[in-house]
Amino acid sequence: MKNFIFFTFAILLFSKVLAQDSVISDSKNQGFNPSFTETHNGEILLSFVEKDSEKKVRFYYCKFDGKTFGPKNYVPITDSAATHAEGMPRMAVKKDGSMIVTFEIKKYNPTSRFGSDLCYVYSQDGIQWSKPQFVIKDRKPTKSSSFSRPVRLADGEIGVIWLDEKLTSKGRSVKFAKTIPGKALGEPVVIDDQACECCRIEAITDSKGITHIFYRDMYPDGSRDMSYIFTKDSGKTFSKSRNAYPDKWKIDGCPHAGPTATETPEGICISWFTGKENATGIKVVNIMTGEILKSIVKPTVKAPQLTTNSKGETFWVYTSVKNIDDEYFSTIELQKLNSKKTEMTLSKDFEICNYPAIITTSENKIIVVYERTAKNTNQEIVCRVLQEQNSLTTD
Repeated sequence: MKNFIFFTFAILLFSKVLAQDSVISDSKNQGFNPSFTETHNGEILLSFVEKDSEKKVRFYYCKFDGKTFGPKNYVPITDSAATHAEGMPRMAVKKDGSMIVTFEIKKYNPTSRFGSDLCYVYSQDGIQWSKPQFVIKDRKPTKSSSFSRPVRLADGEIGVIWLDEKLTSKGRSVKFAKTIPGKALGEPVVIDDQACECCRIEAITDSKGITHIFYRDMYPDGSRDMSYIFTKDSGKTFSKSRNAYPDKWKIDGCPHAGPTATETPEGICISWFTGKENATGIKVVNIMTGEILKSIVKPTVKAPQLTTNSKGETFWVYTSVKNIDDEYFSTIELQKLNSKKTEMTLSKDFEICNYPAIITTSENKIIVVYERTAKNTNQEIVCRVLQEQNSLTTD
């Protein structure tokens, strides 16, 4: 009875918060790839792409005004840019306010049917943009670059990490390049000579100025687990790669599922999907202690994302596949770590929702965006701003 009363109270408390959602993308187009970034001053930018009926891609970003997102700003990337979630177009903003957007395009590669080129556009003011430029100057057909992650470094410049050409018998190399003051990207360096071929890369710069890089690696025993590299000097030097957590998930092929990371008062934490036997699901781990802070062991959860607010509270959002009778659908679920409260569903039954992104504001509001396909609609980008945070954080 006590649990029933608590559950009913929680639903009533959330009724105002969850009653409305905002559709960010144009209903005439397909919406993909929601992602957040912040300016040096803490302004929140949401970026995403739209694909029209002719499958031409347009990239947009919009600014959060404290209540909702403002008008869309168009960025002229190549209209054939890839829109798969692990290698989505991504934006980052330098300390001086200039912007860079990385994206990938398909190309012919005689050694692989997955050949691609990594490109970027650059702007000093967010209005006038450069023409698309290649990250790698070497144009050999057998070279391939993709799965990029731009991140602002401690010195205010932007570092870009991506998967590049094969340097060993397996996998692909991990490379890094950074912007030069007043200019675009400089020369790349190899930071790992072998990694999993097609999972997203995560990178964050913490409050101490250390940039932490995470990616799915390939180990000699056949495991494809998360590896970790850091730089304390904005990309001048890098640590050696080390295992972030020994899942020991052995799989013959890339799972197409990369990590997410956040800085907490207890240190850097990451989350990811694993298909390890008897442990399939998602988990959150403190990379310094190796402690599992939370896990969901079931194969129907995926695409986790993390964020931490100014109070040091960490929130976890992810996709969950469900069914009612013979009809399957996917929902977006939200949890607060270190809370007794169970997950809160942000989407409706019978909608196909996926690839959430999450961020908290300076007022500790929680913003969640995700892809949604409802009956007889195009896929769209949906946003929820959770204002009554106390209802989320009650233990």
